[in-house]
Amino acid sequence: MDFLGILGIAAGFALLMLLTYRGWSVYLASFAGAAVVVLCAGLPLAETLTQKYIGGIGSIVTSLLGMFLFSSVMAQLYADSGAAVSLSRAMQRLFLRGPLGPRGRRRMSLLVVIFASALICYGGVNAAVVIITVYPIALSVFESCGIPRRFVPGVLLGGCVTFALSGPGSPQPTNLIPASLLGTSPAAGLVPGLAGMAVEVVVCLLVLDWMIERAVRRGETFEPAAQPDAAASAQVRRPPAALALAPLAVLFLLFNLAGLDILLCTLAGAVCAAVLFYPWLDGYRALRRCINEGLASSLAPVGSIGAVCGFAACVQSVPVFERLVDAIVHWSIDPYLLCMVSVALLCALTGGSTTGQSIALPIVAPLLESRGMAPAVIHRVAAFSATTLDSLPYSGTILMTVHLSGVRMKDAYPAIFVSTTLATAFASATVTALLWLFPALA
Repeated sequence: MDFLGILGIAAGFALLMLLTYRGWSVYLASFAGAAVVVLCAGLPLAETLTQKYIGGIGSIVTSLLGMFLFSSVMAQLYADSGAAVSLSRAMQRLFLRGPLGPRGRRRMSLLVVIFASALICYGGVNAAVVIITVYPIALSVFESCGIPRRFVPGVLLGGCVTFALSGPGSPQPTNLIPASLLGTSPAAGLVPGLAGMAVEVVVCLLVLDWMIERAVRRGETFEPAAQPDAAASAQVRRPPAALALAPLAVLFLLFNLAGLDILLCTLAGAVCAAVLFYPWLDGYRALRRCINEGLASSLAPVGSIGAVCGFAACVQSVPVFERLVDAIVHWSIDPYLLCMVSVALLCALTGGSTTGQSIALPIVAPLLESRGMAPAVIHRVAAFSATTLDSLPYSGTILMTVHLSGVRMKDAYPAIFVSTTLATAFASATVTALLWLFPALA
């Protein structure tokens, strides 16, 4: 039964990744993968799928829908009013001036989008909310520089789900979970962490720039949506850039300074956007349509994340899963390597950097400490390792971003892999090596 259970988990993951990569609905892919896992494990099919798969979706919808509702409305208002275009053009005037040349402009555009999204994420705003709100701005920046649309998800995610989650001092759960479990400071491993962050940005920039340059030489360029966005037209009046920045500033300040719940912060941001951008919308009916479309669009990303969490719940219900976790965290290898590999694998198995760490660290941390690793060292290595394999094609955040961008998974994933797996793997190796050589840096 152990063999069948492990085989079922492997087959379920393979089926989930294959179907999502080939463009099938994540609901079908996750349900089919969960069914394979449950059948191979010999668990009651209907009961397990109802309680674990459907229950997993329900728990995520309960926890995420509130903040997605109003962040989606805010993003829709930014797109329809032209505020996103205003911000993107202001950033271009600020950062893309001078004799940069086409390739130089593209490189600077990548940095603008990465750092803009990372800054908001480092402010404590949930990565999914940042993706939804920054997306229309990134789209406008890419269009002005002729960067193919399929690179938008990879660049956006490069700022939201990488060093902004794992870096020293980050208020995101990926960094706070090891702090709470190990009793360490959120800024533990400051110097190696900063080095890892720099490595991620450099790898992202160099490899993505190379990929974009090859695509441009093949004749690829930015492809607008089926129906062009009227707000991007040069003749259309748009809100001034300073006014366009206000709703984002309200969201950021209420969350970080006032300490309000993210639901209230996104609601305040959406209300602020509706009031400030109303003169640039086509009257009351346009405002109503914009709000309705934003609310409706919030359901798809929540469902995508929930479907993957439902699949992960089925995997964790298989009896052999606990023994699999135990085998991973008890490998007889160097403790630094064990920390990096065990956390990364468990994040891949559970589909999330927070879930994987929550499972791995209570088991592996005492073993690592007994072999000489300080809690602060474990914290920083685990945080960076958690962001390496948590973003495979079945990841809910990946699926949400690809859906939002209107591109196919097989077209978008090469760039996503670079920013969320390749760059984070280099960073994780850098952090681990620095702390292995100089543990006092923690």
